[in-house]
Amino acid sequence: MNSAPNEIHVWLMEVDAPPPALLADWRQCLDADELARADRFYFERDRIIYTAAHWLLRSALAETGGLPASGWRFVAGPHGKPRIDPARGHHGLSFNLSHTKGLVACAITTGAEIGIDVERMEPRRSGFDVAEHSFSSAEVDLLRGMPPAQQMRTFFRLWTLKETLIKTTGEGLQRALDSFSFALDPVAVTFQPDDPDAAAHWTFWELEPTAHHAMALAIRQDASRPMRLVTTALRIGSDGRVVAERRSRRAGMRVPGRRRPEPRKGRESGFACLLLPNRGVQHGCGQ
Repeated sequence: MNSAPNEIHVWLMEVDAPPPALLADWRQCLDADELARADRFYFERDRIIYTAAHWLLRSALAETGGLPASGWRFVAGPHGKPRIDPARGHHGLSFNLSHTKGLVACAITTGAEIGIDVERMEPRRSGFDVAEHSFSSAEVDLLRGMPPAQQMRTFFRLWTLKETLIKTTGEGLQRALDSFSFALDPVAVTFQPDDPDAAAHWTFWELEPTAHHAMALAIRQDASRPMRLVTTALRIGSDGRVVAERRSRRAGMRVPGRRRPEPRKGRESGFACLLLPNRGVQHGCGQ
């Protein structure tokens, strides 16, 4: 599978307690820097989720062709955002990855900058004190106007959208989080000071990979073009192998700053599920 110019490929996998042999296989894919970073985490669960995320990214990149999963090398781009080492070729290919408790995800495309964020939705992380520190005044007002039963989900919708924007640019927290603001239903972004032309370069998606996680995706591109979102969900099988559980393709025209309406019920929303043969995901890393 090659990444076509009009496609965005999203890969995700739930991760709980992978078998030790599988974790060892994942580690064979990572380079020395990634292994060192993984080993610096104090808690084992954090070491596992970091390792899983970087294995997933490398496996997804291997699907674009040309290199095995262990063959990819990365360099720091502007603001420190990782990029593929130019010496490896694949110019124009961009990626981003994210991980949280229980879930890892990555996104790959060509000809555009991309950002993805996944978050475990937990009440203790979604208080108004966090919102008032990190959100614009309009976003705080939007959150306060929601019924209490919807406030946590609304918080994480806003949070993941904001994260995708600063991850796409690579600025991270170097950019003031109140310098841009999101509206919901439909999703739209505005910048301070207002710049409608800048907003027109952005497209956002929201997905619900599980009942407990929020996910958002963003791309920034110079020219308007139709984009198709291709999602692949992996799972760890009972035999300890990683298999592709479902893959879906959704076509849609690019609408600046907006998302197409999507179902929001159940863990499958956002995915038109298609079961694939339970093939092992093998990319030359001992898998």
